Amino acid sequence: MKTTRHMTSRRTFVAGAAAFAAGALLPLPAAARWGVVHELSGEATINGFRLVPASAIRAGSTIATGAEGRVWFTLGGDAYFLRPRSRLRLEPSGPGEEVVNALRLLSGAVGATFRGGAGRSLRTSSVTIGVRGTGVYIETSPQETYACTCFGAAELRSVATEGTLEHLAPRGAPHLARRILHDPQTGTRIAAASLERHTNEEMARLERIAGRPNPFNS
Repeated sequence: MKTTRHMTSRRTFVAGAAAFAAGALLPLPAAARWGVVHELSGEATINGFRLVPASAIRAGSTIATGAEGRVWFTLGGDAYFLRPRSRLRLEPSGPGEEVVNALRLLSGAVGATFRGGAGRSLRTSSVTIGVRGTGVYIETSPQETYACTCFGAAELRSVATEGTLEHLAPRGAPHLARRILHDPQTGTRIAAASLERHTNEEMARLERIAGRPNPFNS
């Protein structure tokens, strides 16, 4: 009897693992509380531990990549990729909450697309970017932030003054980029920038793994 129960338990575990492996290849439902890793290469960690395809990505997690690390994942209907040498904190909406409503890019670069409805904010050392149903690509360093609104709309606010810097909403063609510089002596400065180090194909892939259509198709 004990052996039968053990075998049944093992079959259940194996079936569950197989279902997870298959599900990881599919778009994540918007209501899911835990994230799904869709692609992982090189060194990556979650909360200081090695990131693996079965890792539980959830609100409150910090994901970091090494010199060759890259990761693509979805969480709560939003989709992300991290470049090498990046560190992203997924901030919950409140203590004990499972919903991510803010992100803090501590270093490196992130591409992200967000489902419509609830707003999100993405913060770096110099700028807070408010989005809703938007696609963005962000790179940050201690001196400046590169922020591209790839589709949708975004509001840029200065971290230093909390004042609005600019509303960005690409019209006619995708991608409207800015470079935000922060100097303790001269304050926050913003300048126009070109499309840099990301592509339509990458942003469209984020939408695809989130279960949404290509945002660049007319």
